[in-house]
Amino acid sequence: MNQGQDEQSQESTTVGVRGGEGGQSFHPHADGSTAFEGAGARLGAQLLELDRENSAARAGNFNPFGGVLDQLIDDARKQLIKSNECIVWYREEVKEYEEKLNNLIKLKELQEQQYQEMRRQQEMLLQQQQLMQQQLMQQQLMQQQQTESSKQNGGENLAE
Repeated sequence: MNQGQDEQSQESTTVGVRGGEGGQSFHPHADGSTAFEGAGARLGAQLLELDRENSAARAGNFNPFGGVLDQLIDDARKQLIKSNECIVWYREEVKEYEEKLNNLIKLKELQEQQYQEMRRQQEMLLQQQQLMQQQLMQQQLMQQQQTESSKQNGGENLAE
């Protein structure tokens, strides 16, 4: 056996201390443990035991950092939930702005198509106007030629 096991197997001994007014005292039990007895020392029907074996078993359940660690774990869980909610919010924001961006791009493409169509129509109208002007000029030229030929023909008829 090593020294640590030897120390654990040995029972500790306590020295009894007698208080004056409170009537508090230590009493040994048949199992070798000792108990503190007196005013306010009883928990329910049990006596507070002072030997190391019994109190060590109970001290194992008592962890002064347990509450702090539990709170830290709880805080970390809450922060994780909050972070996940933020991630969900940001993903929805990304989707929303992708949709807005796509709609704006489509709107610009539509506007460009309309502009191109308008330019094409303007070009067609301009060509039609030019064609009409050419036709009008041809008609006027033909009328002038007819007028001149009728004047020439009219003058010849008069001369005859």
